[in-house]
Amino acid sequence: MILTLAVSGLEVLKWIGYILVALFCLMLMVVLHELGHYTFGKIFKFKINEFAIGFGPKIFSKTNKKTGEVFSIRPFPFGGFCAFGGEDEESKDPHDFNNRPIWQRIIVLFAGAGFNFLSAFIVITIFFSAYGEYFPVVGEVYQHVEYVDEENYQIIEDSQQLLKGDVILSVNGKNAYSLLEYNRLSELISDTDDNVKVVVLRSGEKITLDIQKHYYLSYTDSGEKDENGDKVLVENVSKNKGLGMALGSFSAQKLSFGKALGHGATFGYDVLRVTGKSLKQLFSGSVSISQSMGGTATAIFSLAQLVQAGLPAIIYGFCILSVSIGIMNVMPLPALDGARIVFAIIEGIRRKPINRKIEGTVHFVGLIVLLALAILLDLLHFFG
Repeated sequence: MILTLAVSGLEVLKWIGYILVALFCLMLMVVLHELGHYTFGKIFKFKINEFAIGFGPKIFSKTNKKTGEVFSIRPFPFGGFCAFGGEDEESKDPHDFNNRPIWQRIIVLFAGAGFNFLSAFIVITIFFSAYGEYFPVVGEVYQHVEYVDEENYQIIEDSQQLLKGDVILSVNGKNAYSLLEYNRLSELISDTDDNVKVVVLRSGEKITLDIQKHYYLSYTDSGEKDENGDKVLVENVSKNKGLGMALGSFSAQKLSFGKALGHGATFGYDVLRVTGKSLKQLFSGSVSISQSMGGTATAIFSLAQLVQAGLPAIIYGFCILSVSIGIMNVMPLPALDGARIVFAIIEGIRRKPINRKIEGTVHFVGLIVLLALAILLDLLHFFG
């Protein structure tokens, strides 16, 4: 009993540690985001009232006597802000936000997401070069078959060229990295003709295989046992042609700096593409909201799960979430940078701003709605 309680207590302490590391990673992303606004605000000589880390009442603050800028730390580590003078009101100070040129405002607004994208690009490029990108490893291989008639088939001897443990690097010239998108390999295979060129890493050597797609034979556990107590296996023939393999795990393969640089540049697009697929699945009803979306608590819990997997998983998760935060913030939703950019563009087209009070109200209401939505999504994720 005492031992069980001690083990349980140790697990709780471990998870507290995981969550604290996840919170640190999240706050680092937020600080980088706000630092983007701050940096370009300083470049363009915007008036900055405060740079805050966290929300809630101030627990620490320091005022720059020369500029009047306040740096503060607040107790709730779920965000932060860079407060510019005259953001949601009329003013006469030429350095206030709404009195600066529109193009400068747009750059300052986009700079937050830009710093998220840039930091993810730098970190993931170093990661791919120093540690490696993840490629799928062949777990099991199955015999290829061909149909004699509609019901009967025969095994094609010596047709299987893949071996258990092969690391699949590319399919028909397209990289097969799959950790970000688990089904990427299956999609690459299904999108090809019957003839597939597969590059694998086998015992440290790159080998190019020309494989003919076939139906294949696999075995599943029927849940029953024979008279000797052994499992009874059921034969299954695939409904679609494929390579006749099951994915085992992933293997980290270092990329040359040039390839790491190129893949780092497309990493943000990959995250955007996967996000788009998730939204498409959500609206089509193939996945539930609780499976595909979440709020701040969900993000922290997901990061905490990666923390226990080790540093490589933390870095990978950090970069994915950093890009996701950047994408989220440039969406044209009230209270987000994307909506403020839209208002600035409209002002440029109309040659006069929309009433500042109306814009301020839109962003305030939008913020309340977004906070409520984040809480609802977290509740659905954990309890739905």
